[in-house]
Formats: sequence, structure tokens, C-alpha cells
Amino acid sequence: MFNFLYVNLPKKKDARILMLSKFALYFVFAMFCVFFIRYQYFLLGYINWGDEAETVVTVKMMASGMKLYSEIFNHHGPLTFLPGLLVEHFVSIDIRGHRILIALFQIFAFVALCRSPVLTSNLQRMVVFVCCAIIVLVCFPDGFGHTYQYQTLAGIMLVIILALYVLPALLNPEKLTGTNVVLGSFLLSSLPFLAITYLPVAGLLYVAALRANFSKHLVIGTLLAVVTNLFFLGYFGSFAGFLAFHIYLNAEILPEYTGLQPGWMLIITAIQALTSDFSHLFALFIILNGAFSLSKAETKFPWRTSLIIVGLCSLLIRGPGFHGMPFFYTALSFIPFIFTTVDDKVRSHIYIFIGFVLICIIKLSLLLPGDKLKLTSIPTATDKSQSEFSILVKEFTKKNDRIISYSFQTQQYIVSDRLPASGYFFYLPWQAKYNENPKFGVSIDPCKQITEARPKVMLLDKWLVWGRYPWESYAGCIQKIADKNYLQVPGKPFYLRKDLFATNDYFLSNDRIKKPSPALQKGGFIPLILKDRLVHSSHTKKIVGMGVLFGTYMRTNSGMARLVLNTDDGNSVNLDFSLSQLLDNRYKYFSLDEGVYVGGEIKSITGDGVSTWESKGTKPETLTCLKYYYSDGTIDLTPGCPII
Repeated sequence: MFNFLYVNLPKKKDARILMLSKFALYFVFAMFCVFFIRYQYFLLGYINWGDEAETVVTVKMMASGMKLYSEIFNHHGPLTFLPGLLVEHFVSIDIRGHRILIALFQIFAFVALCRSPVLTSNLQRMVVFVCCAIIVLVCFPDGFGHTYQYQTLAGIMLVIILALYVLPALLNPEKLTGTNVVLGSFLLSSLPFLAITYLPVAGLLYVAALRANFSKHLVIGTLLAVVTNLFFLGYFGSFAGFLAFHIYLNAEILPEYTGLQPGWMLIITAIQALTSDFSHLFALFIILNGAFSLSKAETKFPWRTSLIIVGLCSLLIRGPGFHGMPFFYTALSFIPFIFTTVDDKVRSHIYIFIGFVLICIIKLSLLLPGDKLKLTSIPTATDKSQSEFSILVKEFTKKNDRIISYSFQTQQYIVSDRLPASGYFFYLPWQAKYNENPKFGVSIDPCKQITEARPKVMLLDKWLVWGRYPWESYAGCIQKIADKNYLQVPGKPFYLRKDLFATNDYFLSNDRIKKPSPALQKGGFIPLILKDRLVHSSHTKKIVGMGVLFGTYMRTNSGMARLVLNTDDGNSVNLDFSLSQLLDNRYKYFSLDEGVYVGGEIKSITGDGVSTWESKGTKPETLTCLKYYYSDGTIDLTPGCPII
């Protein structure tokens, strides 16, 4: 009896320790998931990427009722815009909102990876989840792998395809389900609708996973994908436009500018990309490691495995960089093969994994030097943020007004919360080249559309594209419209329609200098010096509002002050305001009774410490920085002062 106790007590103790180890394992994994979500939140606002903003603006234009390819220019595949359009039909969101959708797709891909047939325990699944999540969160954002664009969507789709359909079709075809085949073939057949360049990988994976006993499910998934995508293209877009912009322009015109040549050169480009740096070689190593395990499932020549490898390498035919992000995503599908020997019954394996997860948690906590700064120092364009141009837009336009932001300042539409005034909402040399000889009856004329829409505000940054193509070589007609009908804000690429202004003297070149007035003292005042022409009572335009440019010296000032304005008939208007409401170096707007005003002052009531900005020069020597709003809807400004 005593011998029995001696033998079994240690076993019970070992079982108890193993149970506690597993409890600790699940606890740290739960902690990881919390930090995973927190880190993902910061990624929603990380990096402003023009291609992503282009996608979001296109989705917003489609949601407004415009047709893709016929009324909206874009050379990406139609499926790119389906997820965003589904959301925009219910609620208008910014880039951060669309990235939430990408984050949810990523989580679905992680779940698909955890269902890999090579994984046999929860410990193995948690290891794979943590490894893939940390790679996607920490490494992929540098290649824009967290953004809403077709490369990211393709990568996520391929992970799901490989994890749920293609790899099980090789490893355990007897356990393959009809649902997985339908889903896998649906996603595979949809890939070319993201970009025609994904046709090779889709075709090769399609053949590699073929199983005769699932032919019915394969046909169902394929037909559903083709019908769904063609219906979406036909209803929300244009077949002719798809051929013109996505096929013809990408194949015939764009290579002249990018230098990317079709044919055998694409294979050379892919090989060069594979060997371009350590990250590509490491991803290839992970894929090949999994491929060796796959090849064991084939009794003869591993032709299915070979097709998979060739297909995945074809993702690099456009070279390294963000275009190759799907290749890195596919490498995640082969990570489960690395951890097949992990055993949840071995305590040392559990301890090692707990230590690894804790290290990952430290990384995701953003406590390490520079980590949080990296994620917050390069913000993206959101509805809550603003740019100098967006402030100008909201000053001069209403919600339904449309604007132009060229050459490739697509994020400005989102920050300004305005739609473009042309289907060519960005403008680059290949678009101008296409318009010289449009195909299939599809043509978008930005010069005609801008002339007809007459946007009140335009941004023309005159980008020298890639240092080779000057603005004048591809946007001459745009510049002619701007020169004829618009006034350029001094020193800025901003253009405002001429009829918005009472005079154009603000836009004339001058050497006036902006300086602050003496600070307001308690019981004192700051004189307001208006433009000379406003002093004369013969001036016909009546003022209905005035903006005064204040300086608060980067602080919040307390107390009250009073705007005193003198009218041409000898009366005065008094308007009290709180100094704490003033923004540094921003105009404070005052609504006025219609009239002619000839002078005034900012008078202290209980507050002090602020200044008004003044423009100093000759004739006249000093003017207060003011905006004048007239009853006919036009405005005027003090020369030498900022416009916003």
C-alpha cells in the first residue's frame, strides 16, 4: 500500500503542476489578445498612404452614385472597392474606419490558420496565432500591410485560401469538406478581380487543389465568384471602363512610365525580388520549409506542391515593396509546419511559449523606447484631423460643394470631407497619355469637368512625377483654367475662384511683413486699422462679418474682451467675447449687422495677454490682419496676412 502511494503521489503532483501551467498559458494568451487589440487600435492611425486614400475616395464617390471606370477613374480591380462600398452605403467613415474592416479580415485569417490540419493541439494553435499576429502587427505595417488596398486584401484572401482549402487538399483530402471547397474556389476565382496580375497565382492554386470528388463544389464556388464579381462590376461600374483602365492602361501605357515590362521580364523581376533582401529570403525559406512537408503527401513527383510554390512566387512580378505584400502574407500559411512538434503535455514547451508571449506583450505594450512614438508620429488622414488645405476648404465651401486636389493629394478629399469635382480626382502623366487615344469609348475629360463644375477651391501641387515628368507636360489645360479663373494664395499651391473675392489685391505680390501688435493690457485696447478703401462712405459693399487674427502665445488666456467697431455714420458696435475661446494664430469670426465700418479696437474688459496680428509695409504702413465678409457673399483680406 505504501509503495502504491509512493508511486502515485508524484504523478498527482506532476498533473497539478501541468494543470497550473496550462492555466498560466491561457492567462498570458488572454493578456496577449488584449494588447493585440490595443496595438491594432494605434495602427488605425498609422501612416498616411496615398494609394489607400485613393481607394477610400473611390468608394465614397461610388457611394454617392457615380459609376466606377466610366465616371470614376481607377486602374485597380473592382473587387477592391466592394468591402468599403458595403460599409459606406450605411455610414460614411474615414480611413481609420475602413482599416477596422481590414483588421477584422486579418483576425479571420488567423482563425483560418489555427484550423490547419497539421495542428493537433490548442498549444500549437496558440503558438501559430501569436507568431502570425506579431508578424502582421509589428512587421507588415512598414509595407502598408495594415492598410485598405488591394494588395492587403489579396494577401488576406490567400491566407484563407491556403489554410482552409489548398493545403488541406494536399495533406488530408479525405477530410476536406464541401464548404471549404466552395469557399476556397470562390475566393480563388475572385482574386483576379482585385488585380489581373493575380490570375497566375489563382490559376496555379486552382489546379494544385483539384480533387475530382469535389468537382460539384468547385463549380459552385467558381460560378458564384464569377457571377458575383461580374454583377458588381456591371451594376456599380462599367465593363468597357474595366477593359480601358484596368487592362489596357495597366498593360500598354503604365509600363512606359514605371519601366515594368511584360512577358519574360516579369519572371526576372520576381526572381530579383525574391533575392532582394533578407525579408524576402526568410519568407521564401518559411514557404519552402512547409513545401517539403507538403511534398511528402504526394507519392510521385510533387507537381501540386511545385505549382503552389510557382504561384506564390508570381506574386512578386511587380517587384519588391508594397506590391509584394501578398507574398509575405502567404508565408504565414506555412508557419504551422514549424510548430508541429510542440507538445502541450511537455511542461518545458509550455514554459517556453509563456516566456515568448510575455516578450511579445512587452513589444505590443509600446513601453519600449521609440515604439509608441513610431506609431503616433506619422498620422493618417482622418475626419478628426485637419490640414491647412482642409481648413481653407471648409472656410470657402459648403458640404455639397466639390473640390480638386492634384496631382496625387487624395487624402485631402477625406480630411476636407468633400467629393472631387472630376472623375479624374487625381491627375498623373499616364492619365493624360490615355486621353490622347482613349479606348472602348471610355474617356474622362478633367478639364471639361472642372470648367463645368467650377470648384471654389483647388489644390495644384504641380508634382514633378518621379523627378521626370513636369506638371506642364501632363496638366497644361488644368493650369490654363487655374490661371484664367482662379487666384493663387501667395506661397501656397491653393487656388480660389476669382468671383469669391471683392478685390484681388490680397493676391498681388508684396513685401509686407506679419508682426504681432503689443499685447492687450488690462483696461487697455489694441487699435484695429482697416484697409483705406473701407474708410470712404461711398464704398457700396456692406460688411456682414469680420474675422480678426489673434495671437495667444500658445496659451489659454482668461477673461473677457470687447470688439468695438465704428460705423461710417458715427455709431459703434460692441461685441463681447471670451479670450479663452481664441485659437493661436487663427481668425476669430464676428457676425455683424450689415453696414460700412471705418475703424475700431479690441478693448480689455477683464482679460489681457493676447495680440492681434498686423501686416507692416508701405502704403499703408500698418494694417490689422482682418477678413471682411460682404453681403453679396464675397470676402476680402488684409494683404500680407494668412488666409486661414
